[in-house]
Amino acid sequence: MSIQVLLADNTEMMRKVIRNLLAEDPQIRLVGEAANFAEAVRLARELKPHIIVLDVHMPDDEDITPADVKSHFRDAGARVLAISVWDDDDTKALARSLGAIRLLEKGKLYTELIPAIKQCVKGA
Repeated sequence: MSIQVLLADNTEMMRKVIRNLLAEDPQIRLVGEAANFAEAVRLARELKPHIIVLDVHMPDDEDITPADVKSHFRDAGARVLAISVWDDDDTKALARSLGAIRLLEKGKLYTELIPAIKQCVKGA
């Protein structure tokens, strides 16, 4: 069984880096990419990924609250791994409000992303 991942980050370069990381593991399949929260919610409902790798600091033009995001992701049956360049208390609180079970620093994704995804699936 492959682990289906939805990637949501507003920066194309970061999505490319993460896309390449995910492609290195044959157990993981990237099923979609989103550039904002509204698109991530729509794709989560449509694709039903196991894991959503979510940048918590994406700008968004639509009026969508963290509670809305959390609810939609939960309804889609997805677990959320938050990512950010920051690891401070405010960012951790924002990640929790979005339903994230863990916050990963973007600078550590090379070593932490794949193990975190697999751990999330095992903990499901």
